[in-house]
Amino acid sequence: MRLLHLSLLTAALTLPACGDAADDELATPRTPLSDELAGDWFTGSLSTIQYYDRTTGEWQDPSGSGFYYILEPDGRYETGAVIDSTVAGCTMRLLGTEVGTMEQDGDVLTVHRHWVRVHVTNSCGNSGERVQGEATSRLRWSVAPDANGLAWLTLTHDDGSVETYRPWTD
Repeated sequence: MRLLHLSLLTAALTLPACGDAADDELATPRTPLSDELAGDWFTGSLSTIQYYDRTTGEWQDPSGSGFYYILEPDGRYETGAVIDSTVAGCTMRLLGTEVGTMEQDGDVLTVHRHWVRVHVTNSCGNSGERVQGEATSRLRWSVAPDANGLAWLTLTHDDGSVETYRPWTD
């Protein structure tokens, strides 16, 4: 399973709620991202990839499930997940969003997470919001077209897990 997905789920289920996650100034290091890498990427079936308002702290109600990355040309990023699950009569929805900065060195990205916020609703309990602070990780990236000419972003983690994303289009 993908590392991002696992970390969001782990944060949702195990972290205590903590302070404000304002991101007025991301003080972590960053470099400009290449034109090929910068952009909005997603996988799954999402109605929107903008479901958390960082100014108001309000969560929206997207439909579908999936994962996304918004990679800004200046090295800032946002990533997140929408996961809906029903098991044994219990319905759980996880909305997660993470912001930070990246340093690009060829095909290697050093990811400096500023914060991750996870909002969970669970019809059988354990609903709430969790926040986790700074962390650093590394990824290898590539962009390549599929047989139909659609570009796909591939992110490979140090543990060998792989995530793939296609460009987001409205």
